[in-house]
Amino acid sequence: MKQIFNKIDKPVFLLPAILMTFVVIIGFAAPDLFSSVANAAMAFMLDKFSWFYALGTFLLLAFCFWAGFSKYGNIKLGGKDAEPEMSLFKWFAIAVTSGIAIGIVFYGIAEPITNFATPPGFLGIEGQSVEAAEKAVPFTFFHWSLHTYGVYTSVGLCCAFIIWNAKRKFQVSSSLYPLIGDKADGIWGKIINGVAVFGIVGGIGTSMGIGVLQLSNGINYVFGTNFSMTTLAIFVIGTMAIIYIAAACTGLHKGVAMVSSLNMYVYIIMMVWTVLFGGTMFILNNTVSSIGSYLGMVIPQSFYLEPAMQTGWVQNNSIFYWAWWISFAPIVGLFLIKLAKGRTIRQFVIVNLLAPSLFGFLWFGIFGSSAIRAELLANGNAGIIKDIAEHGIPVAMFAFFKTLPMRPILNVLGFAATIFSFVTMAESMTLTIADMTCKDDKSPNVLKAFWGILMGLVAFIMLENGGLDALQTSVIVCALPLLVMILFMVVAYIKSMRCRSQYDQTLTEEERRELEEEEKAQRD
Repeated sequence: MKQIFNKIDKPVFLLPAILMTFVVIIGFAAPDLFSSVANAAMAFMLDKFSWFYALGTFLLLAFCFWAGFSKYGNIKLGGKDAEPEMSLFKWFAIAVTSGIAIGIVFYGIAEPITNFATPPGFLGIEGQSVEAAEKAVPFTFFHWSLHTYGVYTSVGLCCAFIIWNAKRKFQVSSSLYPLIGDKADGIWGKIINGVAVFGIVGGIGTSMGIGVLQLSNGINYVFGTNFSMTTLAIFVIGTMAIIYIAAACTGLHKGVAMVSSLNMYVYIIMMVWTVLFGGTMFILNNTVSSIGSYLGMVIPQSFYLEPAMQTGWVQNNSIFYWAWWISFAPIVGLFLIKLAKGRTIRQFVIVNLLAPSLFGFLWFGIFGSSAIRAELLANGNAGIIKDIAEHGIPVAMFAFFKTLPMRPILNVLGFAATIFSFVTMAESMTLTIADMTCKDDKSPNVLKAFWGILMGLVAFIMLENGGLDALQTSVIVCALPLLVMILFMVVAYIKSMRCRSQYDQTLTEEERRELEEEEKAQRD
């Protein structure tokens, strides 16, 4: 035990561990106080900083395109002799599933069908109309494609070069080395890393929470049972914690890669089945049309905050999503660089930003279009909207399966997708948090178990203190300081590219001299 304790990076470990333990205790002992404080904090954040979330998220997306497709995109992470350690498919599978897999399963039907039933208020169109049918999926794309992965990829970029090429320690604060030098490893670095870990525990509590809601509500809905939500939540969180902690303890190339690959196969089967039997032509036509609509609105909608209309839709939807991604970003980005050695910066952007965004177009286009078609054909009586109103958003996927043949098999696949997505996300985050709170990047299994259990307790506390609303509150509050930090990380990355000869330790002396001359000529 003493040997394990000596391996822990105590300042990085203690700050978030103490804070999150305090949150758990308050949540159990004084749930009303917990809820009131969280709601007040969220109201303040939305009222004062929605503009900052919107602007910051767009800037991160623009940064990714610059980093990937400028002249710096050809730089190989780890040096010119570094070789990839993972196949493209496994890399892509982990990139898709490690951050938002549980989100796309939960919202794959729920968001498009909700946008169809209750369109954004500022559009001024009637719910369940043909106009609403054509607007529902583009707004879903807006939340689940480029902006989402742009946040993750931007942090990954900022960490990848400085860790693989500048050979800095595996921690978020290393990305700020070009700005603050060795302070990135000192007390300021410890604080930065602690804040990043605290943010991700709040963010992952949200993701785990919606996974628990989907499994728990799905069990009662599919099997007609009436178990209490508290009982189901305890059972689901306990079971999932055992699985994802065990998977994290097997390491990246075993547990995480295997579950991610299985997850992708389940996704593909579900999508193919829906295309074949859920209205092929409508799905194809609506998905292609929605991509076009999305591309036409993505820039103006990125900056639209309803300054006069104030229907609340942007804050309750777009700003919530931006905050959710931001709260995850430091740790997801750090996790993504584990897979990137031997790849170029351009490949990093393609695999972590463009490819997952394309997958998002397919996923939400297929399931959202098919669900909307079912309701249009049945004049609103297909049962999806009705069941969501009666049983809640978590049953949306299972309600949709009633409109397709072989419903029992689809229910099994739906549960499998939820479980695999839950485990993939939780195990990757458990592994990364444990590694980051350790003095080296090979954390002991005891540390992984600690963080895995703590994240499960946070998810349970949030569910017991307000359900989905409490989950949304937590990420909006946690994300603000992280967005400020990420923007500074971007500045540091730009500096490292412009002065690469100072930071890239993989260069030979001859290459360094040539690069110094080139950089000097550019400055002159």
